[in-house]
Amino acid sequence: MQRVIIILIIALALVNEACNDQSLDELKMGEEYIDDESGILLIDTFSLALSTVLIDSISTSASSSLVIGQYNNTVFGKIGVEPVYSLDVPFRYDFEEEDVFDSITISIDYNGYTLGDTTSLQTINVMELDTDLDDFESYLYNTTRVKTKEEALGQISFYPKPTRRELLEMRLNDDFGQRIFDLFINEEDEIANATAFNEYFKGIVLQNELSHSLLGLGLNDSSLCVNMYYHRVDGEKQELKAEFEMRREYEYFSQVKYDRSQTLFAPLVIQEEDISSLQTNDITLLQGMSGLLTKVRFPGLAKVFQLVKLDQIIKVELILVPTQEAEDINSLPLQLLAYESNKVNKINDLVDDGSGNAIPLLLYPASDNFESHPYYSMDITSYIISNLVTGYFEPDNAILVGLPSEYLQNTAATVMFGGEQNTTYQPKLKIYTYYY
Repeated sequence: MQRVIIILIIALALVNEACNDQSLDELKMGEEYIDDESGILLIDTFSLALSTVLIDSISTSASSSLVIGQYNNTVFGKIGVEPVYSLDVPFRYDFEEEDVFDSITISIDYNGYTLGDTTSLQTINVMELDTDLDDFESYLYNTTRVKTKEEALGQISFYPKPTRRELLEMRLNDDFGQRIFDLFINEEDEIANATAFNEYFKGIVLQNELSHSLLGLGLNDSSLCVNMYYHRVDGEKQELKAEFEMRREYEYFSQVKYDRSQTLFAPLVIQEEDISSLQTNDITLLQGMSGLLTKVRFPGLAKVFQLVKLDQIIKVELILVPTQEAEDINSLPLQLLAYESNKVNKINDLVDDGSGNAIPLLLYPASDNFESHPYYSMDITSYIISNLVTGYFEPDNAILVGLPSEYLQNTAATVMFGGEQNTTYQPKLKIYTYYY
């Protein structure tokens, strides 16, 4: 028994020191320290079952940015995002009865995130919100729906230049500006404080009229502000301005609308039902804001004890390979998250190392002696062993792969993985064991 323990310790040290892209030959480099009758064996014949899951909702309130626009793709369909937010009454303002209204504008600041064709004209309808955001008891979600008043406050058109990171300011309808201006001139109760103003003017919805891209919007003192310009003649003309800043205390969110009706993923409606990669041209999806996750099941693991004993397992590695189309659409996230799940796709705890430390899937570059495409790799040894310890692996147990919150809430970052029969982008389960 002492000999077995020593062999296991040495083998574990060798595997842990090695990177995830080690070949079996490289792992065998350590065999000089092990008995001639012992060695390390790689088993990669276990089958995987991949599918795509639509989770019910994603909180998009109190995120670090908002997104606007829409993007269309033949694989996953159309995704459109509309910012919804409330305005604060100006902190400082100075109005006199003889003041004259000039114009009202909205300002937008980019945060650098884009998806799609930013060289095309983008047209947005600025609408007045007709739903009280305070009526929602908790967070606001991508699936939350609001109403708007029929008449637009203005329509703005522009060619996005997100890489310049310069403030974009566009004029709204004068009659809207005059209406708000008169509240201040007449010292109406509606502008007495932020609460009173939000009861009168509930907020703004930026609706897509024409768009071929998604744009990330910065959240700062200038972005998404409404600016009211007026002047005063007192000896000489004074140019004045009142700023209505965006309220950033949970009073905003991204309303996400998608249309997958013309795609193979159209059957995705409820979280409890996923769609196999065998039905979707041997790919699965993962996408921020729309709630798409990839599910991985391990149907072959029930037979693991026919090949090895549990205490012979050194390491179990899960490899998922994104398709080239995913790379062409956007930059791949450097890491993904994995959650334990079940038959009805419930999101449980993050997969961890057995000591409570979550383990991500890390992105690795292509390697000629291992993978010809970039791939995600994850050590799921603890997860597999804990599921095998009773001598039986529940076939409905699964892992749900998703995006970190900064991608999930603030982008439509998309990854397409090869399914179980995709020979070009094939997922793998590798079990490293020792024999003696």
